[in-house]
Amino acid sequence: MSRPLRIALPTSTFLPALGGVEVGLHNIALRLQSRGHHPVVMVPAPHHAKLQRDWSLPYDVVPFPPKIWGILRRYPLFGFAILDWWFERMRRKYSFDIWHCTMGWPTGVALVHYARMRRDVPHLVRCAGEDIQRQPEINYGARLDPVVDALVRQWLPQADCLVAMTDTVADEYHRLGIPEAQIARITNGVDLQRLGHRANRIAARQRFGLAEDETVFLSVGRNHPKKNFSMLLEAAALVKQRCRTPIRVVIAGRGVSELQGRADALGLTREALLLEQIGDEAAGSAALALPSETLVALYHSADVFVLPSITETFGIVLVEAMAAGLPVVTTDAPGCRDIIRGGEDGLMVPTNDPDAMAEAMLNALVEPTRTRLSALSVARSQAFSWDDVVDNYLKLYNIIIYARLSK
Repeated sequence: MSRPLRIALPTSTFLPALGGVEVGLHNIALRLQSRGHHPVVMVPAPHHAKLQRDWSLPYDVVPFPPKIWGILRRYPLFGFAILDWWFERMRRKYSFDIWHCTMGWPTGVALVHYARMRRDVPHLVRCAGEDIQRQPEINYGARLDPVVDALVRQWLPQADCLVAMTDTVADEYHRLGIPEAQIARITNGVDLQRLGHRANRIAARQRFGLAEDETVFLSVGRNHPKKNFSMLLEAAALVKQRCRTPIRVVIAGRGVSELQGRADALGLTREALLLEQIGDEAAGSAALALPSETLVALYHSADVFVLPSITETFGIVLVEAMAAGLPVVTTDAPGCRDIIRGGEDGLMVPTNDPDAMAEAMLNALVEPTRTRLSALSVARSQAFSWDDVVDNYLKLYNIIIYARLSK
């Protein structure tokens, strides 16, 4: 299909939040528009209000009805009725060719319900993490709520297509009884050009108060039990004892300042740099470049990237770090092992083993291992180009559209 497509992109989370889901959807919308298509991102009302006030985006963004996701959770029949009406209103206004939904719960469930009522709505659903995965031991996953789990099990298997970013996500689909033929495998992406352009290392370090003679270990992510940052700090304390040079462990993301007490208790008061604010400059016109320039500079200031997660869906920060040429140390955890292919592209250790993590962090500094890991990182990152990702989505759109037309 060569003509421009009108693409609905409903989601339950979006900018100004700056996680992998939000950054990924922004980059997809941006590239779809640059190719002459018409994306319309549908976002929660509070997100829309903040975007209207502080941001300037080049594509259309429209708000869902206020408080609709809470209504859907508490009163499903009433919530479905409102959303069916609202989706139909949007369909009539924009004449969408395809609906590309991000987050299986709640947006995916709502969209599939609407599509089954209409029967002529080509659509796909891309699950992104907490909406599909469950890990009771760390209280992770929307489906721990039995009401949500029942709705997901009822409606997601009826979608035209479900997109899996990794084998980990595909396995969750299979556990819901979704056949492989209904699953499309499309990764997330990164901006290879921006991340691969090496910044001035000395200037980058000065920006964050890092000395040139320090060995810098970097991790990025919000402070959540699944990120397992406490274990990283335990490993860093061991590295401090064994490393001949001064070290810094930098953790950047929302809520990480809460780790300061743990760092102090481990004797890492000076070594731990906990950065809450990364990417504030993304607001306004700079929103067109995500991840932010600050985060890109942070990658370029580091020696080794470490992700100690218990679970991930995709682990976008792993790919960003690899594109920046950093050796990677991570855990043998869902999502992480998918990116580094079971240890083929980086060093992989068991979850919750700080001693093994410390040894891997030290090994990543030793030549020729360091140079080899850096080269592996760059090579692996080439599989995650945004241009390739959007090419794959456009192909999938056409497959779904033609399948609908042929029915």
